[in-house]
Amino acid sequence: MDSLGEQIPQMTDIDERIIAAASKRFTEEGFSHVTVGEIAAGIGISKKTLYKHFRSKDELLVVVTQRLLDGIRGEFRSIVEGESCFLEKLEMLVTFLGKRLTRFSRPLLSDIQRRSPQIWDRVQQFRRDRISHDFKGLLLRGVADGFVRRDVDIDLFLMAFIGAVEAVVNPAVLAELPLSVQEIIRSIMTVFLRGILTAGALEEFALIQSRKSAKPVSQLPGVL
Repeated sequence: MDSLGEQIPQMTDIDERIIAAASKRFTEEGFSHVTVGEIAAGIGISKKTLYKHFRSKDELLVVVTQRLLDGIRGEFRSIVEGESCFLEKLEMLVTFLGKRLTRFSRPLLSDIQRRSPQIWDRVQQFRRDRISHDFKGLLLRGVADGFVRRDVDIDLFLMAFIGAVEAVVNPAVLAELPLSVQEIIRSIMTVFLRGILTAGALEEFALIQSRKSAKPVSQLPGVL
């Protein structure tokens, strides 16, 4: 279990308690600021007991990261493959990506990038895979249904979108921005969607966002 991508064996109840505790502490405080002793004490076990289940804090980080990515993958697919209309799915993805990516807090992202380059590369590749595969399929259906402009090169759009996400959702950049990860993702998606949706789809998408946020269209971040 030294690298992401390997199948995680079936977990016991105490394994799950340890993972849940580690996930909460890592995402709130970062990896480097949390000790194995603190994780163990938080669920009422000894460090010795914890080490019987996980060999190191680094192994815990691998499992926690994989669990976070698996959760994002499953929810992403359920939205893309669901029964909602195309524009509803877009709004659901905007909200979902912002909320779920906040699980990778700034301290945790910074620690992963500095201390675990292999895991960082896996997180980056995961973003590319999900966007390139699942998001592309959704956009192609949008083209077929008349919501996405037919003159848009979907592959080029995705390359630019992935590049923007990777450039901004980066610990060094996040530290300089007065915005949350959720606000950043929503802003990026809004800017990019303005360039690919048809005029009618833009108006309808703005109305959907207005209903979801309980704000008038005029107060939304530049969809129209």
